[in-house]
Amino acid sequence: FALASSATVGPAIAARAPGVPRRGSSRVLRTPSRGKSIVRRVTQPEEPGPDDFVTFNSIVGAGAWDVVQAQVREAAVDGKLTAGVLGAAYSVYEKCKEIEEKPEVLKTLENVILLLTQTLQQLDATPAVRLIDELMTYDPFADGDKVRAVVDDAIAGGDVKSDDIKGSLQMMLDGMAEQDEAWEKHVAQASQTSSKEEFEQLLAHASGRMEAQRRLTQLKAICDAK
Repeated sequence: FALASSATVGPAIAARAPGVPRRGSSRVLRTPSRGKSIVRRVTQPEEPGPDDFVTFNSIVGAGAWDVVQAQVREAAVDGKLTAGVLGAAYSVYEKCKEIEEKPEVLKTLENVILLLTQTLQQLDATPAVRLIDELMTYDPFADGDKVRAVVDDAIAGGDVKSDDIKGSLQMMLDGMAEQDEAWEKHVAQASQTSSKEEFEQLLAHASGRMEAQRRLTQLKAICDAK
């Protein structure tokens, strides 16, 4: 995880790097995503300030990946993890692409951006959505009993209401259904690419989307049966 030297970039980069997302931008970096992240809104990066770069550099300069994860959690607890920090991550990523940094460095930065995005989403999430995020790490077909136990414990403990879980699951499924037409058009266009890497990304995204829909549908069935 030799990233610190490449990621230690000052705030002036934000103004120079082409394609850096600005406040209110809808641009989304293509990153590998597990099923659960597909059905969540994407946290919007904001224009990073000097403090955001300090926080970002302290995260990526931590060393091993488990330490990076710990640094992200610590920043979240301390209230330092913001959309500006995510903006700093995008800015550094774009700069590294511009200078043709090594693929492994770019891949690591993509993973950092994904981790920051998911963590920010969790901070914004309702109790029901946070529970669903946890449940999506299980296969509800193979781990049905475990899923039911987790849901029962959360409801019994007063952490979340049954109707809130059902409503959130339905909202996620409805959101995916609304995206189906646009997704089909995207697949039709992207499948024409001559790039093997882009085609593999398309297959991975399609697989993740189908898996997310499969898990959400089964989670909904489990919760509706209660």
